[in-house]
Amino acid sequence: MRRRLMLVLALAAAALAVGCGQTNKALIPDDRAQALQDSVDGIQNACAKGDVPAARRAAGQVDAQIDSLPSTTDRKLKRNMRQWVNQIEDGLDSDCKAKETATAEPTDTATAEPTQTATATATETATATETATATATATATATATATATATPGRDGGTEAPDGSQP
Repeated sequence: MRRRLMLVLALAAAALAVGCGQTNKALIPDDRAQALQDSVDGIQNACAKGDVPAARRAAGQVDAQIDSLPSTTDRKLKRNMRQWVNQIEDGLDSDCKAKETATAEPTDTATAEPTQTATATATETATATETATATATATATATATATATATPGRDGGTEAPDGSQP
């Protein structure tokens, strides 16, 4: 059904566009054709949202715009457009439904009773046997030897290695 409505809207839009830009007074004048096109778009947009009352108002606007077309507009064209609007209005309740999105309903889920699980029997392990640990052997370390230090004389100097005084 929805495809049929969209097809009908598309055909109507094409019929309105045929009259645009023409100098033939039997066709729809340019300014009126654009207003009709906008109203047709209003029907389609409202229907896509599932807003049937808004789609009905837009269809009513199209109907009023058809009635206000100049008397020079072809009567057969006006009649076809009125039939189209009537067909659209008749199908609005069934064709204009917003896309339904499924909402998951919460359900009760039974929780399984806990079950006893057998515990494995402990397996004995052998007791660790002590193992001898190697002991560190003392190693001789060189010890520093004291060196004699000469005490300075009264003159504040020290003897030179060759025994002379400065």
